[in-house]
Amino acid sequence: MPSDSEETRYQQAIRKALQATAPPMPSGSEETKYQQTIRKALQATGAMVDPLTLRHICAMTKIVREDRLGRLPDDILVNILDRLNVREAVRTSVLARRWLHLPAMLSRLTIDVRDFVAKPATTCRGEEIERGNTTMVEVTKSVLARRVSCPNKIRSMCMAFFLREVDIISIGQAVECIMAFHTVDFEITVFTEMDYTRCNQDDKINYGILFRLFVDSCPIAFGGVTRLCLENLRFGESDIPNVINVCKGLKHLSLSYCNAARGTIMKVEHSQLSELLIFNCCFEKVELNSLPKLIWMIFGGWKSNDPLFLGYVPLLEAVSLSTVSLSHHKMVKLSEIFGGTSPRSLRLGFECERIWVEPESVTKKLSSVFHQLTFVNLDNIAEGCDLTWTLFILEAAPNLKELYLMVRDHLCIMRTNEEERRAFSYSEKKGVEWKSPAYDFQHHSLVTLVIFGFQSDCMVRYVRCVMQAAVNLKDVFLYHRLNCKKCQNSYTNRPLKYPSDEEEKGTVLKKLTRRIKSSATVHLPDANISADQRAKMGVLPKLRGC
Repeated sequence: MPSDSEETRYQQAIRKALQATAPPMPSGSEETKYQQTIRKALQATGAMVDPLTLRHICAMTKIVREDRLGRLPDDILVNILDRLNVREAVRTSVLARRWLHLPAMLSRLTIDVRDFVAKPATTCRGEEIERGNTTMVEVTKSVLARRVSCPNKIRSMCMAFFLREVDIISIGQAVECIMAFHTVDFEITVFTEMDYTRCNQDDKINYGILFRLFVDSCPIAFGGVTRLCLENLRFGESDIPNVINVCKGLKHLSLSYCNAARGTIMKVEHSQLSELLIFNCCFEKVELNSLPKLIWMIFGGWKSNDPLFLGYVPLLEAVSLSTVSLSHHKMVKLSEIFGGTSPRSLRLGFECERIWVEPESVTKKLSSVFHQLTFVNLDNIAEGCDLTWTLFILEAAPNLKELYLMVRDHLCIMRTNEEERRAFSYSEKKGVEWKSPAYDFQHHSLVTLVIFGFQSDCMVRYVRCVMQAAVNLKDVFLYHRLNCKKCQNSYTNRPLKYPSDEEEKGTVLKKLTRRIKSSATVHLPDANISADQRAKMGVLPKLRGC
């Protein structure tokens, strides 16, 4: 079995082979008839055929006719099909008789309702949701019926479906039939019929009741769940503990836009959970009391003043914390959130609004939290904020090697209407003032400083401070503002003071290095960002494959 990186290259090779051999869109009558024949055969199975898929299927049939893949043994072909969802894998059975029996031998089953609807899941309504779920259930039963006499074991099964009372019991029973004969890693993603933009409190209560019914009705199925992704549910105080207790082998838990009654503290304890994502959920507090195998967590969009407590999480390596801080929210002390936990990778996101982190003087408690940090990403800091406060992290993290800062007003995610900002208590003062008690401290581990959204009129002093403190600093990358395609045109009236030619760059370099001793190389790139730096801009750069 190839490793993860080899698998990626393997898949890329297959795709490139298909693209290279795919026939062009019909130009002659003979080719037109050939593609029409393939299209009719696919449509007869109820499949929706787009032009790109048609080209690839035609290419596959030509490969089979030339016997390039047909000579491969079953286990190699099944290994290829395992990387497709069930819908696409079953489609290959029309290629030739050689492929007919292969879909029944799959070891990984991916059955996703989104493959059976024409629209994105978030835009589906009534009849389309019903049709998609019904088709998915029928496909699941059909696939499982063909597995009865197959000696190949199912190793993993990923299912994504809408939470509907008429379907969930059938889905649960089908899964339990599999688990009676196979040891399966079972992954569930549950969508609600109303997305978060249309889902009110009554909807969330009803979805929560329906999900509890699902769990209670299918304990064997949930006993094998290793990955669980939920959205738009309202939980009782004991619901989360009860669910994760049923899911004995749970490794990944994702909660989005969920909530609970006012004052509810969500307490999490589990012996196997290694990945946790809680996004835009409304709990009074989340307490991770005992998660001995937790490796990474994403926690964002909290609403309370005391949002999180990390208890026994000895293996925690990477953490992402982000929220929009309103004027009435208290600032957060990282030393109080982390307790005795010391991650290696930390992302703090500010969503272009008020800084919610309270800078702290270096204490024994803060040092114990930061002593293992090697990478820090401070994301979406509002333009115009003084960056001096970030030095407290550098001062308290002696092993920090890379410091990334993203400074921008990302207009796509910001609320810009003045009346709305006042109504929702957005703060007009976004920065935070801080002066280090040890302004002349030295740091011996930092080797790379990267700033996206560098402004030559207000950030020179900050960069000089870092260059002076970090005695072994090797590279400083100062990029222009990164704009997304959606809000790119909105910046025409918000120019950024960034050196535009060699003369201006030379002036900035002189200002940065005047009268300080530093061997660091300062880079002022025009546009291109290295692949490594782009990857590290992600939520959890060290674990982005999870």
